[in-house]
Amino acid sequence: MDWWDELEQQVLGCLRTNGAAMSPRDVARRLGMSEPSVVSVLCLLAQEGRVAIRLVDCAADAADRRSRVA
Repeated sequence: MDWWDELEQQVLGCLRTNGAAMSPRDVARRLGMSEPSVVSVLCLLAQEGRVAIRLVDCAADAADRRSRVA
């Protein structure tokens, strides 16, 4: 098993053990990884049909320009 397969198995194991409805931030904290790294793994797993990404939410912070709609 190479490092990527091991990483995928860690992420999938975390989802199975802790409940499938977890945020990338929660997975990252539990595994000691960065959130962007977990997001990358989850995106690839979703493309392979191994996980489903079910929720995308708008940032609640008004100072966050990404949450504004023009």
